[in-house]
Order: sequence, then C-alpha cells, then structure tokens
Amino acid sequence: MSFNDKSFSVEELRLLESAKGQVLQRIDAVVVAREDLSWNTVRLHFADLHFDVNNQLGTIEVDEFGSLEEFGLLSVQAASDSKLIIPGVAADTTVMQIDRTIVSIEVVSDYVDIYGDGQPVASITYPQAIVFHTEEGDIVLDKEVWFSEMIAVKIGESARELLYDESVNWVDELDESPSTHYEFKTVIETL
Repeated sequence: MSFNDKSFSVEELRLLESAKGQVLQRIDAVVVAREDLSWNTVRLHFADLHFDVNNQLGTIEVDEFGSLEEFGLLSVQAASDSKLIIPGVAADTTVMQIDRTIVSIEVVSDYVDIYGDGQPVASITYPQAIVFHTEEGDIVLDKEVWFSEMIAVKIGESARELLYDESVNWVDELDESPSTHYEFKTVIETL
C-alpha cells in the first residue's frame, strides 16, 4: 500500500506558527473570480513577517498500479520579491486590508483511504485549508476541492461556516464497484 503524505513540513508549520500574536496587516492576491477566489498564491503581511501560501498542481500516486491524479498542493514559504501574477493574463494584485491580531491557527487536512477490490491500496494526506482565528472573527485560506490551484480567501464569523470541502464528493459509484472506493476524513489541527 502506498502512502502519500503531502502535509506541511516542520519548517512550514513553524512559519505559520510565527504569525500567532502578530497583527495581520493585509493580504495580497490576484483575484480571478467572485470577490475571494485568488490565483495560486496569497501573500500575508505582518509587521516584520511576510509569507506566501501557495497552491500549485502536483501529481500523487493513488493506487497500486501507479495511477496518478492531479492535486492542488498547499505550501507555505517566506514571501518572495516577485510580483503576484496569473501567467498569460493581465490582472492586478488585490490588497485586502485586515489589521487583526492572530489569536490561533488551525490546519485543516484531508485524509483519504483508497480501496481496490476491498483492500486498502493507498492513503493520501494533504492540507485543505488554513484558518487564522482573530478576536473579530476568522480568516480562511481554502482550496475548496482537491484538484484546484485556486485559494479562496474568506473572512467571517466562524471558520466552520466558511470552510467548504468539495473533495468528499470524489468517490466512485459504489453500485458499480463497491469494493473500489475512497474514504475521506477531515482533521483539524491547532498549531
């Protein structure tokens, strides 16, 4: 059985954790749809800390035959000096003024067990969203579906109301082959 762990690294988690207690001044993003669906990278700015949350397509082996699926894979890194762009599209960077202190942070991850002929053949783990809790409400960076390279930036009262995970609908028709299916579990970890 293959196990593909695409969780955040220790360094990525440390970078996220360093935001606790700091004022998130603003978020930069190239917004492509709705008022909150940004392309591929959002840049978070604190007084002395700046980092990018990226969502880029990558392939993951999903069964014992080496079949590959494309997934949007979240990563966190120190902000680069590069301008946020959509390749081949002229779009301006949107600046969202936030000015809220981060009280706590959660990472929302999907755990997927894949079964073939009734036997477990693969497991996949990947971050689905990052939640920044503030005293004024929550800020969620959510990719919403496993194959997306977009990041929805959502601001509201409760992360539980803001989170949307279409990934749980990634299933085979059980009446066609009940022994081949996917089982999803969402786990929320507080940093």
